[in-house]
Amino acid sequence: MNTLKMLYGLGVLFSILSGFFIRLEQAVFPWHKVPSWEAIFGVLGALLLLVGVKVVGIIVNREETFYD
Repeated sequence: MNTLKMLYGLGVLFSILSGFFIRLEQAVFPWHKVPSWEAIFGVLGALLLLVGVKVVGIIVNREETFYD
C-alpha cells in the first residue's frame, strides 16, 4: 500500500512540475496562463470527490434503528 501511495504522489508531483516546463502556445482562458493549473485542478477535484464519497458513506451507513 505504501508503494502505491508513493507512486501516486510521484505522479502528482510530476504532473504539477511538468506544467512549469510545458506551456500552451496560446492561452484561450486566463487560467491557462497559470502554470500547472489543470494538474492542480484535477488533483483537488479528485480529492474533493473522495471526501464527498466518505461523507455520503457516513450518512448512508446509519444504524438500522435510526428511524425508530
